[in-house]
Amino acid sequence: MPYNMAENGNHPLPEMEFLKRRVEYLEQTTQWHSYAMDVLASMTAIFGDSARNRDTASILKNAHECIDRILDFQQTGYYIVDDESSFNLVYAPSQEDKTSIEAEVEVFIRNGMFSWAINQNHPVCLPSRDRQSTIILHVISTRTRIRGMFAGRLGEERVGTTESALKLLSIVLFNTAYALESAALYALMEQQQRTLKKITERQSKELVHQYSHDLLTNLPNRILFVDRLEQSIGRRASRDAHLAVILLDLDNFKRVNDSLGHKSGDLLIKQLGEDLRKVFLGNELARRYGIEASSITLSRLGGDEFGIILDEVDSLDLVVRIVQHLIEVISREHDIEGHQVFLTCSVGISVFPYDGDDADTLIKNADAAMYDAKQRGRNSFQFYTKDINSQTYRQLILENQLVKALAREEFEVHYQPQVDVISGQVVGAEALVRWRHPEKGLQPPANFIAIAEETGIIEGLGAWVLQKVCQDIRQLTRDGYRIPRISINLSARQFRQSDLVEQCRNTIRSAGIAPAYIELELTESTIMKDIDIAVGMLRQLNALGVRLAIDDFGTGYSSLNNLKHFPIDTLKIDKSFVRDIPGDRDDEAIVTAIVALAKSLELEVVAEGVETREQLGFLKRLGCEIVQGYFFSRPLPFEGFREYLKGK
Repeated sequence: MPYNMAENGNHPLPEMEFLKRRVEYLEQTTQWHSYAMDVLASMTAIFGDSARNRDTASILKNAHECIDRILDFQQTGYYIVDDESSFNLVYAPSQEDKTSIEAEVEVFIRNGMFSWAINQNHPVCLPSRDRQSTIILHVISTRTRIRGMFAGRLGEERVGTTESALKLLSIVLFNTAYALESAALYALMEQQQRTLKKITERQSKELVHQYSHDLLTNLPNRILFVDRLEQSIGRRASRDAHLAVILLDLDNFKRVNDSLGHKSGDLLIKQLGEDLRKVFLGNELARRYGIEASSITLSRLGGDEFGIILDEVDSLDLVVRIVQHLIEVISREHDIEGHQVFLTCSVGISVFPYDGDDADTLIKNADAAMYDAKQRGRNSFQFYTKDINSQTYRQLILENQLVKALAREEFEVHYQPQVDVISGQVVGAEALVRWRHPEKGLQPPANFIAIAEETGIIEGLGAWVLQKVCQDIRQLTRDGYRIPRISINLSARQFRQSDLVEQCRNTIRSAGIAPAYIELELTESTIMKDIDIAVGMLRQLNALGVRLAIDDFGTGYSSLNNLKHFPIDTLKIDKSFVRDIPGDRDDEAIVTAIVALAKSLELEVVAEGVETREQLGFLKRLGCEIVQGYFFSRPLPFEGFREYLKGK
């Protein structure tokens, strides 16, 4: 039976008010539970779903978003325990939150409340410094490990927060602790994977190194030696420089092993490896011979045999000098555990492409040459030769003959007159070097200049030519001849000499002649290799008083813009353009353009290789002032040139 408030003397309104409030309470509670379930469901975001949001800052940010939906905190801060067990504030929604929360927590640390809160597994409510708000501290921990501390400020109007909300706060922070735990484990796994990867890579490199290097000397072994030789052969776009394979074998090394034991033999090989490394991979060869360590491969091929690859070597003469130095390094006494051991070695050399166009052939032929050196008495070197006329052998012989020819004064200077097309007078001459070979007779420059350039002999030869020309000019002056200017060719190697200007100045001064009698000729390609250096050198030579000419003009690649900046006096038209004029329309157009260009720049123009009257007539009609060639005279020895001048 229903309870009747009226019958009991009570007014019915209080009962209705009670029921109304009860219904509101139940509705709010249901709404809260629904909201709480939604918050709990959203907590999965705390754990993150990728490496990007598994870091501490992302976890705390996601946790804060959940907490912000539960309680209306005025300010919040999240502390994390570091490896030294110190609590550090690592996340706060704003700088204001950070400053305010740090000040409050500092007070709790000093009075011990922070330490007490760490040991509580529920929210701890503490008054703020100004007693106007409440600070809630809540440890962030799993069941086994403390990860940090949450601190939040609630206003006075929110102090009566429901128990359910605080329980929900505990659940969120509990899950936050596990998220931090899993993130730490994930980071640890990643670090272990990185460490494992580094170890694997290092071990792989070590295995590759062991596979390609000799264990005793740590030099490249035969496998790497062959590989680098094949690479060097594959890079050979130009054959101007040499690629030499050198094999070295110690003479009678077996006696060392037999008398002192294999341990001493290994020590000797190791010591030799160090000595050779210092010579070939240090600065010694660069200082002595101008060859960089990057162009050298030094290898121990096995036993008492070493291999050397010399790439980009300018001349075979340089290879010989390096090998001779190599023999000197080895052929001496070596101290091995108190024993003095005298060593000698035999060396074989093969040269690409003359002695083989692949690695196996070059190594085989160098090995054959090394065996030949042993057969010839040991402690020496031999180039590989198919026969006495092999190209390598002939070139080596020619290099040696050139060196001797300069010392024996077997060279001569011949002069080819340069004639004014209007007056017929000799206005100049080109000095051309000839080699009077004791067996082969007079040799033209084409037979030896290239090798002289490769070996560096050209520097001494060029200095001798300048000196001889200056002496001949002085002789002509004494004999009363009208002196024409004499043109001397400068090679690219001479032009790069740092003392070229000083050398010219001293030679001209010693001869007592005017610098204007000398004209130095350079090719376009020589000048264009390095414009800035070339302009500087040309200006110094011009200041010296000598004339300057660009030889073989039209065959190089100089631009008009560069040409106008060169302090030159003469352009020489290459004979290849003169040969087929008149008649070849292309050559006619080129010659016409060069003459016009020279006149526009107020330069003298000289045509080379004039051999016919038709060529002379064509050049004369263009306004080319000076010509040289067989039509007037072949290159003449000095006495013949004197007679030619007398006739003119």
